This record gives sequence, structure tokens and C-alpha cells, in this order.
Amino acid sequence: MINTLRNNPALAKLELLVNGVQFPKGIELQENEAPEKYIYDSSVTTQLKLPSEIILPQNIISNVFLSEKSPLAIINRKLLYNGEEVCDIGFTPEANFSKKSLSDGTPASKIAVMYGLDIFAIFLNKYCVYFKEGEECEFCSIEYTRQKKGKDNPINLKLAHVVETLKLAMTLDRKLFNYVLVTSGAYANPDRGISEQMKYVDAMRKNDDGKLEYHLVTIPPTSTDLLKKLAEDGPNTVAFDIEVFSPDLFRKFCPGKEKQIGYDTWLKIFSHASTLFPKNAVKAGFVCGLEPIETLVQGMEFFGKIGIPSSLNIFHPDEGTALANHPRPSREYLLEAFKEQARVNKEYGLIPIFPKFGRRSSLDTEVYRGFFDDKTS
Repeated sequence: MINTLRNNPALAKLELLVNGVQFPKGIELQENEAPEKYIYDSSVTTQLKLPSEIILPQNIISNVFLSEKSPLAIINRKLLYNGEEVCDIGFTPEANFSKKSLSDGTPASKIAVMYGLDIFAIFLNKYCVYFKEGEECEFCSIEYTRQKKGKDNPINLKLAHVVETLKLAMTLDRKLFNYVLVTSGAYANPDRGISEQMKYVDAMRKNDDGKLEYHLVTIPPTSTDLLKKLAEDGPNTVAFDIEVFSPDLFRKFCPGKEKQIGYDTWLKIFSHASTLFPKNAVKAGFVCGLEPIETLVQGMEFFGKIGIPSSLNIFHPDEGTALANHPRPSREYLLEAFKEQARVNKEYGLIPIFPKFGRRSSLDTEVYRGFFDDKTS
């Protein structure tokens, strides 16, 4: 195992996402290292000042999940497995804009954060309507963390704040990012939600240098006209997170999405979107590990055939959710999922959202980069 992890940093990331990590001697972040900042998810409450992400060799980015029982540990910027050194690691750098305040005194760090090595991220609406009706997705911690770690953060971001923060980042941190990620909780009317989100994308585009790419994670619109407008005038890429492909598990884990739109309508929207957007511009988001591998593969095949890549966000049990005690997916399950994801990607010519550095809780980019080709252990 130890040599396998040394030779393949993507497998080290897999172990971090499956087992979590210990910091047995604590951690003292340096001034140029970014601490974790609340956006919408948190796996565990801790007094430790955690890093935003871990940087493994070959610029592979991993999330930080604490686990006292994990065989993995970080001591002095080295990753250990059962006490043996695997590799040197780093933590993602702190952006200069994060240390600034806006013109009205609002900390810029309350408006946006840097994700990984290439993404400027904003979370527009931190109040998901599904929680109001008790129909939230069972794995989602947005409300819990909003009331805990994020209690001092604005629920809804002001357009002027977002634009001013982007301008700061463009001036102080332009080399740190090429993507803008826009996401939010669900709105009572998904079409209204799309329209609101588009206001922010449009405003940021008017104030960037014309070289940024925008990615929107959202509930799909039910209006065919709005879907067409989103394809013609919207972000570069968009993700509709269906979460699971099994219709029964969709209805179990995502009761709000089932009630608001419905499983069958979700699939119809995806199919229609594939005729409006360029290939690879629409992504199907899954929470990987909540359904049998067979239905997950069926989903990746369904979307792949219509030119839509599947994005596999690895399930993590978060405090305050209905699935807080649900087991993480096993290494074997994930290796099979990645093997199939690689096959589907190659068969249909699919490209992940962020093809260079990827995301912290997904191995989509590592699969695309070939780290899981013929890897079985």
C-alpha cells in the first residue's frame, strides 16, 4: 500500500477521502496558507484551525476530513500512512483579497473564497428552500453549518459586494484562478433562481478581463425558454446535481428535488439541455457512494451518450444531516466507479468541469488525467 500511494498521488487522495486524516501534533498554518472558510459544507466540528485543502504531488487537491481512526496523518507538511512517510504535502495558498475589506467594511472573505489552485468561488443564497419544508437532501449540511460555523456570514450576497470582491481578486490574485464557481441553495421557484444567478454571472463578466470561465451549479429551470437562454447567454458550463440515478433512491435522498421537479422531469431537462448546449457544457452531478455501482454506471452511460459528463462528488457524512452516520464509500466501490467513469469518458469524449486541477471532493479530473487507468489497488 505504501509504495502504491507514493507512486500515485491520486490514490493518496482517494485514501484521504475514504479514511480522513489525523493531525496528531496539531497544526499551525503559516500566513500564506489558507484556512478553511465556511461556504456550505463541513464534515466535523473541531477547534483546530484547518487548512482549506491539501496539495499532494502533481498538484492534486484534496479536501480535509478529520478522523482519529485514520491510518493517514499529517505531521510537519508530510503525509504518513501507518507512520511511514508517503510524500511531502502543502496547503493551498491564501488569496490576498481574503485579507481585505470592501468599501463598506465587509470582509471580502465573507463574500468569496479560493477553491484549490484555480477557482474563485461564491455561494449566493445560503438558505435552501427544501429545509423550510423538511424536504432537504439527506446528505446536505448547508443549514446546519449556516447556523453553526457560518452564522456570521451573509445569507444572501449583495451584487455590489460580489463585483467588488471579484475586482479585488482580479487586481491582487489574478494568477490564482481561471474559473469562477457560482452555486447556491435551492429557490422556491427554480426559474427565479436561475434568473437571480444569471444577474451575478452577467455582472462579473462585465468586470473581468474576458478570460475567465464561469461554472454554475444550480437546480435546472423548468421553462424551456429559460433553459435555451441559459445555453445561449449563460456561463461556460453548468451542473445540474441529480445526486443519484436510481429513481427510488432519488426520491428517498432528495425529497425536495422530487417534489419541486420530479425525477422523470429531471431526466427530460437533461435530454433537452443536451440539444441546446455544446458537448461537455452540461454536467450531471452525483453524490458518489449512495447507490449501487450498477445504477451509478447506468447513470454515467445515460448522460455520456448525450454528451454530458458525470461529476462524482465523493459522499462524506456531515454532522447535522440525516446521513451523519452513513458509511463512506469503500475504496473498492470507488475504484470500480472510477474505472467505469474513465471508460465512459473515453468512449464518448467527455471532459470534466475543471480539467487541470480539479476539485477537492472529487476525482473527476484525476480520472481524466489517467491516474486510474488500469489501477486496481
